[in-house]
Amino acid sequence: MEDAPSIDWKEIDRLRNQLVTPRLQINQEIEDEIKYVSYDFEDRKRFPRPPSQIELTHLTDLQYGARNFKTDTFHRYRDWILSSPNRFCVLGGDIIDAATVLSIASPYENTKEPRLQVKGVVKLLEPLASKGRILGYVGGNHERRTCKTYGDSGAQIAEDLQIPYSRGVQLIDLCFGSSAPLKVSLWHGTGGARTKGAKAQMLHRFMSQADSDVYMVGHLHDSLVLFDWRQRRAGRKITLQKIAGLMSSSFLDYWNSYAEVSAMSPSGTMMGRVILYRDGKWEITLK
Repeated sequence: MEDAPSIDWKEIDRLRNQLVTPRLQINQEIEDEIKYVSYDFEDRKRFPRPPSQIELTHLTDLQYGARNFKTDTFHRYRDWILSSPNRFCVLGGDIIDAATVLSIASPYENTKEPRLQVKGVVKLLEPLASKGRILGYVGGNHERRTCKTYGDSGAQIAEDLQIPYSRGVQLIDLCFGSSAPLKVSLWHGTGGARTKGAKAQMLHRFMSQADSDVYMVGHLHDSLVLFDWRQRRAGRKITLQKIAGLMSSSFLDYWNSYAEVSAMSPSGTMMGRVILYRDGKWEITLK
């Protein structure tokens, strides 16, 4: 059986020349998975008027195909991102629910089978992808549910949308303004933590990896922001680097869900957002 052809990222970037979207550069690719990617917002052909700020929203745990997926809520987020040329997003995993007879969840809890969930969520996300608004995507445990049947559904979603994908961690650099790039680490998350402290430990552990400024996770269907400071050598001085970790919740309704049945803590939809300014300063919000 022949391997599927790898994506020509240089050609994809060339096709984006007519869009208001940053220039893409793949820095590290391993077996067709993109582990490290950079985006340049300083290309004046694509951004004739330099934006004063850019926004990066973390969209995670849609679990499209689940009976309690909040379609209208996701449409509002999607349309809000598309309403401004300076807004972009990353996908944090569990984009489809993908229940199978081999998974813990029952297929009867889904509205359609996994292969149709892939088609449906691609259609749902296409307005973002076609305008170059999706800058990265990491798979979650729900995408990996199909690995024992027909393969990683996250890889198929990414291929259809022509966006960078990693089943594990993805590092993203945002080059904007005259300061050093904003470094982002994206990962779906893991574990079954129920208390705020245990959830914070999972996020904080991830914040100890790599040299990023911002760390994004999902998985636990809760919203959380942590700040920390990292010591750095700068010439003959020691400076403190601000780092932040954010956890976004989900697009699932709580009632009649497995979370309610298991008496897990309820949570509404709150997605993390990074706002980056031209002077290199940045802030974190939850929306």
